Amino acid sequence: MVWTYRGRAIPLDVYHGVPKGWYANQIIAEHAQLRGTFILSGPEATEPGAPSWMPERHAWLQYRQALYRLADGILADDAACAELAIRYIELRHIGSYSGFIRSLLARRLKHVSLSTDQKARLHQHFAELVKNDERTEEFRDFVKLWRRVATDDELETLARALRAKPNGEARVQQLMELLRPNPAFNTDARGRGFAPPSRAG
Repeated sequence: MVWTYRGRAIPLDVYHGVPKGWYANQIIAEHAQLRGTFILSGPEATEPGAPSWMPERHAWLQYRQALYRLADGILADDAACAELAIRYIELRHIGSYSGFIRSLLARRLKHVSLSTDQKARLHQHFAELVKNDERTEEFRDFVKLWRRVATDDELETLARALRAKPNGEARVQQLMELLRPNPAFNTDARGRGFAPPSRAG
């Protein structure tokens, strides 16, 4: 059996499995390597949400629980949790609960201070999703975070790239309305909106 995403077949054991490098013990170890202080370990997860036939049923439950704890760590202002959350968003894993988890992490990241590099990485990731027309359900929460991390220069660079694509100007206008809905009042966005297309002559 397979699950299909954008025409790509994903075997169900992969869709319901743990992405490489993201087993619970690996998340906890990397968190420690990053000098995180929030406690990610705890009682083992048992239910719900994992079909009984899953080859990695137990490991998947621990992976999901570790990511939930990661989200709690962001609220506790643990910088290592924030960094791992960004890495998980960048991973773009397509699997069971992955979109829901990305939404949760994006909502939590919206309320913490991020480094210039982290903001740039998030912008780059979101920009690639837009250029590739990949907007799964969590994109709504990505937009709210994106407003807070993108600079005007970065957005104008993206706008130029989009204008080179079919129906580009309409796509730019649509995105501008999402990311800079009211620059006069949106102090977090720090924005003036996308620059209009240049005109020769």
